[in-house]
Amino acid sequence: MTTHQVIAPGVEAVTAPLAAGPILPRPKPKPKKISAGNVIGAFLRRAINPLQLWRAISLQWNRKAHHHTYDDAQLALYSKMLPGEFLHFGYFDQTDILPEETRLADITRAQQRYADLLLELVGKKEEPVLDVGCGMGGLSRMLLARGYQPTALTPDRLQVSHIQASMPQVPVIRTKFECLNPAEYAHRFGTVYTSESLQYLKLDGALPIMESILAPGGRWVACDFFHIHPCEESRSGHVWDEFVSRITAAGWKISFQRDITPNILPTLGYINMWASRFGIPLIQFGFLRLRRKQPGLHHLIANSLDLLEAIAQQNIAVIDPVLFASEKRYIMLVIERA
Repeated sequence: MTTHQVIAPGVEAVTAPLAAGPILPRPKPKPKKISAGNVIGAFLRRAINPLQLWRAISLQWNRKAHHHTYDDAQLALYSKMLPGEFLHFGYFDQTDILPEETRLADITRAQQRYADLLLELVGKKEEPVLDVGCGMGGLSRMLLARGYQPTALTPDRLQVSHIQASMPQVPVIRTKFECLNPAEYAHRFGTVYTSESLQYLKLDGALPIMESILAPGGRWVACDFFHIHPCEESRSGHVWDEFVSRITAAGWKISFQRDITPNILPTLGYINMWASRFGIPLIQFGFLRLRRKQPGLHHLIANSLDLLEAIAQQNIAVIDPVLFASEKRYIMLVIERA
């Protein structure tokens, strides 16, 4: 029983039991009402503060160095939404499934199926495997369960922490692939996976490292999207013909190739449906509510709100399955030394 002290003048402290009774929850503090004046005032206080202004300039100038902050938040969101520790598009055997008929459990199963297909391409069990761009470690966990010796590689702090906590027996290398020390890992790995991480690799730096770290007879298993034609967006990802030409000139050959574009489109359709039917309407609802509740503030930032909605629409277009299929191919590969 919980006790408290009762102290009278001139008397030593004695212990008495607390009276039994229900413990009532503390009332939640009433949320503060946000007014347009408060918002504008907070903005102006920062805008005219030299230290805050310098901080804003510094963040903008060094924005590339802070991309990992956004990546951490994005990956944290994915890891909570998708419980299978995978961050890829998955593989649907039923390619004609409608977005309205797709469930989150279907996405999870598709991601598992995708990983199963990748594992069918792994090399010798006695040779270590490098999982480049390991995400939350789903593929590494499956490799470990099947008796392989995976090593995970990622530059992302969130992913490193998650894998070290959930799979302490899996070594994690925190670096970009192009920054890997090839001498330290010379001929170490029988298989190197780049599952949806190939799109980020700069081939000039990546190909010599790949050649150095693969064991004799080893294989490079890649699965990612490729642009059909050069375009402005091809700064992210590789153009298929150019990629094949580059690796062939560097002494590599494609020993296995499978176009799985139709099999990843249901995931895009599902995400696109939710973004189009719920995301954009919710954004528009929020803007209309702001205009009714805070018309002055809405008037001041109306152009910015229009820009935000345009950016949202642009990002939704990127995950339009019809547009994706017209511009890209998603291909599973095994690449070996010629």
